[in-house]
Parts: sequence; C-alpha cells; structure tokens
Amino acid sequence: MLCEKCKKNNASFFFEENINGKKRSLALCSECAEEMKKNGELNVGTSFFDSAFIPSSFHNDIFGGLFSDTNMLPKSSGQKSCPVCGYTFAEFRRVGKAGCSECYKTFAEELAQSIRSIHGNAKHIGRAPAKAKAKNKKENELKALRKELKAAISDENFEQAAILRDRIKEIEGNM
Repeated sequence: MLCEKCKKNNASFFFEENINGKKRSLALCSECAEEMKKNGELNVGTSFFDSAFIPSSFHNDIFGGLFSDTNMLPKSSGQKSCPVCGYTFAEFRRVGKAGCSECYKTFAEELAQSIRSIHGNAKHIGRAPAKAKAKNKKENELKALRKELKAAISDENFEQAAILRDRIKEIEGNM
C-alpha cells in the first residue's frame, strides 16, 4: 500500500482517529508521518494507555510482554517484510499490531512460535464454525492415513499401502 500523502513510498504508519463520530484514517510512509507529527497534523500519543492516569510501567507489564519480550519471540533478521504494507516483524513486535491482514500470513511462522510459547500450543482447540470443523476433520483423517501408509510401506504391505494411497488422493481431491 502506498503512502496517501506522497504516493511514492510504502505505507508503514497507519493512523486512525474518531473524534465525536468524525472518523479519519491515514496510511503514511514513515517520513510523511514524522513530518505531519512535527507540523501538528497528527495527534499521536494521546491514547488511553499513554495518558497520565496510567503509569507506563503498568502498560509495559500488561501489554509489553506480549510482543516485545525477546525471550518469547524468535529473533527477526529484519529482512522479511510484508509485501502489502511493508511492515517488518521487528515493527510488528514493537507496535504490537499488524500493519494489514497480509502480515498474519507473512509472519505466520514467527507468530506461531510466540503463540506456542505463550499458550503452549498454536492450534485452536474448542468450538469452531461447521466449515472449519469439517476441514479440520479431513486434515486429521489425512494425517492418520499418511501415518498408516508409512507403517504399511515399512511392513512391506504394499496392497494396503496402495489402498491407503488411493484414499489419501481421494480426500485431497475433495479439499
């Protein structure tokens, strides 16, 4: 996504404000965002968590550990960036928010590691929509069939292996 102001650089700063029902959203490059901040065109740093009523130590204790604790997250090489918004994982970690929906796909591996370290697992367990439930059931069935296929091959039971192979292809064709 290009900067809305200069229309040259990739946007890496996303600003949203809602004052008395008047909504304003901007996608800016870092240079334009800094310039607008200096000129007073952006009121950054006036969120609830930046206010004088809440000490910054509270904010860091509650929210800082989620993405900024380096013990919980893999080290980012700084090379990988989102193809849509240009965010790097370091920015994602620093800000605590994704730049766009594509960031979740781009940084899936890094996020899965951090979620695993926080929750113990990165796979959802619990209620799910019917379509997701059906897909998970098929994925689990494929996993079990592949395990059986591997065992059949190691036992040299090639007839059973052929049946399992065909069943796997049939399920994969329906996905």
